Amino acid sequence: MLTIVMVMISTIAIANERPTVKVKSVEAKTIAVLATGYGEVKTDITLKSGNGRVFYRETVKGGENYAKRLDMSEMPNGEYTLEIENKNSFTAIPVKLELNTAVVNSKDEVTIVKPTLNVVGDKLNVAFADQNTEEVWVSIFDNNSNRLAYEKVSTENRKRFDLSRLEKGDYTVLMFTKGKKFIQSVSLEK
Repeated sequence: MLTIVMVMISTIAIANERPTVKVKSVEAKTIAVLATGYGEVKTDITLKSGNGRVFYRETVKGGENYAKRLDMSEMPNGEYTLEIENKNSFTAIPVKLELNTAVVNSKDEVTIVKPTLNVVGDKLNVAFADQNTEEVWVSIFDNNSNRLAYEKVSTENRKRFDLSRLEKGDYTVLMFTKGKKFIQSVSLEK
């Protein structure tokens, strides 16, 4: 089975540069997870319960693909989420354990391609690599947790924040979309 999965990884990686996650039930309370196309960035794979308790976590090194069977037979019945995240994207796939089965609900899968930030001089550019993300709420904070900016940005336009009135230093940018928060630090050189 592992040989077949590895061949699938090679085929998918060649045919598709966009990150792909496939999860399916393979046996009683066991799921197979295949994650490909994540490029040279490290990727975190986490299985969480509905209340946020982590049951499984693994970090995949940049340039590697991931294929693994997760045995969930020792876990209590209930709702779980498999999360695959790196600096470029976030995917969440619901999994429900009931009786002797693990049911993967792929139709409720959520994938978010994170907006990219770029500081040019005293301007902060927010750009979208994915047109499926409708809007992102962007907040900029200083080192004292003071919110300096808060604005909704849509994929229809790129947003440029003017940071010319700010001091040289590090700032935190919080982006919120589809119920998920992303935090990134930026440095302002003057």
